[in-house]
Amino acid sequence: MSGTAVPGTAPVTGGIRAQVKRQLARRVGSSPGEGATVLIYHRVGGGSPDELDVSTADFAAQADLLAALPPGRVVSLDEATDRIEAGRRTPGVVLTFDDGFADVFENAWPLLRERRLPFTVYLASGHVGGEMRWEGSTAKAAGAPALSWEQLREMTASGLCTVANHTRTHARPELLTTAELDACNDEVEEHLGVRPSHYAYTWGVPVPHMEPALRARFRTAATGEVGRNAPGVDPVRLRRVPVRRTDPIDFFRAKLHGRLIPERAYARIVATAKAVGARA
Repeated sequence: MSGTAVPGTAPVTGGIRAQVKRQLARRVGSSPGEGATVLIYHRVGGGSPDELDVSTADFAAQADLLAALPPGRVVSLDEATDRIEAGRRTPGVVLTFDDGFADVFENAWPLLRERRLPFTVYLASGHVGGEMRWEGSTAKAAGAPALSWEQLREMTASGLCTVANHTRTHARPELLTTAELDACNDEVEEHLGVRPSHYAYTWGVPVPHMEPALRARFRTAATGEVGRNAPGVDPVRLRRVPVRRTDPIDFFRAKLHGRLIPERAYARIVATAKAVGARA
């Protein structure tokens, strides 16, 4: 939510959002959620006002919390998929970063490397080495640098980073084609020597008519639908959980536990705010 209101509505500020989230976080228990909790990040320390641009300090606190979880709790996307396919409901957390912003390398990568936390970058390969800018992007106001192939090679060489497909041009869902999928796969394989085996829908929107093509190319495809992933989940409809800049640490912790009650309650509040005219 933007913090800007139209006439006749109260402004919904970052401070209010954080206060609401702290209250909601009190409703969660301490038991880890079953199955894979796939967290969605976009930018870290990018300096934009976007809700999906998490500050470096907040990300460091979140990384500390994740690193303190029991061994085997934070896993790669492949390990989480292996568990699901084997029928295991073992709690696990997967870190994913959409798009491929350079600030992920500059600000998140040192923290992930130090804590040995595995993660996935869903890469819009056509933007590598250039500027990230498209309709609705977290850099739409002024653009932002993209990751370089050199940076991606450093991260993947560590064994911590999995590079996955997010189309070549960050194509809108209605424009998704096999050519977009294959061009991204080809470029990643050319530069990094590995062909992506996972995909994330742009804007998190599933494209049902493309599911046969996705099943033929990838182990999983991730949506923006909020939820966890237990055995029986459709592998081309994986659920994820967004991380936002106004998430207090208790609200972030709540994402890892229980039935995502705080996250779902907050989504209802946002929907209500939109319905009465507040911008989100």
